[in-house]
Amino acid sequence: MNTNNVNPAISLIIPVYNVQKYLRKALMSVVNQSFKDIEVIIINDGSTDESLNIIKEFEENYDNFIVINQPNKGLAEARNTGIRNAKGKYIAFMDSDDYIDCTFLETLYNMAEKNNADMAYCNHYLYYPLFRLNIYMPFTTKTGVYNKDEALNKLIKDIMLHHYAWNKLYKKTLFKDNNIEFYDMCFEDISTSPRLLYNSNKVAITSKSLYHYTKRVGSILNTMNASKINDYTRALGCIRNFLEGKNDYKKYRTSFLIASIRVIIVNWYSIFRMHLEFMNFSGFKENCVNVVKEIKAFLEEEYISSDGAISLKWPVKEPKKRSKKDAKLDPIANKD
Repeated sequence: MNTNNVNPAISLIIPVYNVQKYLRKALMSVVNQSFKDIEVIIINDGSTDESLNIIKEFEENYDNFIVINQPNKGLAEARNTGIRNAKGKYIAFMDSDDYIDCTFLETLYNMAEKNNADMAYCNHYLYYPLFRLNIYMPFTTKTGVYNKDEALNKLIKDIMLHHYAWNKLYKKTLFKDNNIEFYDMCFEDISTSPRLLYNSNKVAITSKSLYHYTKRVGSILNTMNASKINDYTRALGCIRNFLEGKNDYKKYRTSFLIASIRVIIVNWYSIFRMHLEFMNFSGFKENCVNVVKEIKAFLEEEYISSDGAISLKWPVKEPKKRSKKDAKLDPIANKD
């Protein structure tokens, strides 16, 4: 492990798990950053492919690359390991199948420093590797400096300002002073970004697209199952739980309602796809109803907050897989 950078300006945290196909491109985009006062903390989260050999090469060739090996614990815990080991004034995250513009870190750092902002944020491209196609995301917040309430209302709605962990720069004190870590769940960024922004003084935003997010077949949204659907619902509940704990929910109530409608629609669609994949619509109606019941509970005026992440009272259940023969004979007989 290299430890040459004692007090770097930025700690860039990159969790890695079985992404050998994309990893060299990702790490070369880091090497080519115009901003050099960084440490690159790579968390090898139990990779079983050639990823570890690739990141070891970079660690040997670049003094500011630091590799930490751990058993597979998932994306959230890999990021938390990076946070615990970060020495920088600021923290940034990058997914190991993505890549960044050469001015990504320099632009965000200068924005944060110039405006004394606890967070800086940029737009992104969607990159489709199969077609080598970058698609600009047009619906983003305009360049400027926003106070916490303006930005948080946008973020909760997930419209114009999004929860992603990877297109932002954060002062490390946001994590350390407020005991914030990522919850061990899918959609951990949805349950974490509002907590970070709530504790920020302001956020500096540029509409420039400086991050390239890779859309590939194995992404979370392309492989939604019952567990991930439940975590999407839980992530929404974590927002209400946090705001209620701060006695500040009413200020963001309308934005939370809009987010709730979004979660219902996305989860209904994911439930339909899940049942279709299993060729079994038994329990379909119950699953759709449970999503609504859970979210209605989050919207109750007399909500009682609890510590940390939350559990669900009415979780979505995965259907049993039916044979093609059974599905062909009676594809919707068990549909509720």
